[in-house]
Amino acid sequence: MNKDSLGGFNNIHLIINPVSGQGVVPVSEIRSKFYVLGDRLTVHETKPDFSARELAIEAVSQGADLVITYGGDGTMLEVSEGLIDTGVAMGVIPGGTANVFANELEISNDRMQAIHDLLYGEVKIKMIDVGCIGDRHFLLRLGIGLEAAMTVMTDREVKDRFGFWAYIWTALRLGTRMKVAHYHMVIDGRRKRVNGVTCVICNSGNLGLPRVKLLPDIDISDGKLDVVVVREASLWTAASLTYHAVMGVFSKEKPHSDRACYSIYHMRADEVIVLSASGQVAARDGEDVGSDYPLKISLKHHALGVLVPINRGFID
Repeated sequence: MNKDSLGGFNNIHLIINPVSGQGVVPVSEIRSKFYVLGDRLTVHETKPDFSARELAIEAVSQGADLVITYGGDGTMLEVSEGLIDTGVAMGVIPGGTANVFANELEISNDRMQAIHDLLYGEVKIKMIDVGCIGDRHFLLRLGIGLEAAMTVMTDREVKDRFGFWAYIWTALRLGTRMKVAHYHMVIDGRRKRVNGVTCVICNSGNLGLPRVKLLPDIDISDGKLDVVVVREASLWTAASLTYHAVMGVFSKEKPHSDRACYSIYHMRADEVIVLSASGQVAARDGEDVGSDYPLKISLKHHALGVLVPINRGFID
């Protein structure tokens, strides 16, 4: 699509979460940037009694062909749940604390740049997978143990003050106190028991920075789940994860293979059933889902289309 890319859409809905992220959301400024779309645009704001998911479902019922969303990862998940398997495309304007979903898709973290890219830049529709936990979904991952605690237990006031680094601080604070859990799983029909401090079942491996991933070969569009267990909270593990993250930034190679080493267990799968996890809590995209096991995790392949910029990124 060229600079007139949104000319291909005739019924565009903009959903704004006015309490997303840090500081005051410039709702009026965001609205004004889209006035160029004229009567093709309908604007909504989330309210305590009217969620982003409900607004997305309503937009689809009104014949929307594009739903643009301003908010954080939680808002992106809610809107996506209203768009899955509808054929309606999604546009992303990051406005949260970590903006992991936007970083996964290499969308600018600067909201005004992201808006400019949507309206005037070269974009394409990227089909991505969506994770499923029963009738619930996730765009990023299901975390159990430390990963879940890091997102769920980070205080909103701390997030507002320190942003992404609030999660890092929580991870460092909790990591040394986390006991090793026993993860009993059925992975594509085969029983596995893996010990660790956290288990992450990934659709996306992004860690909140462009191209920085938990493991470089985790792909949000490949039709596979990635099961990653961090075996212990140690300097060796931190060094191993840092190595893989750096490799993901500077290498485009994706050596799809099962990975078993001292510090990290990794396996790719179509379906995962977590039978038990030593009572550790689980969270999908940062939302607490409790510890009511078993949890059955699967994937919907290419269930959502997202507008992404062409040739954005600092290494091509």
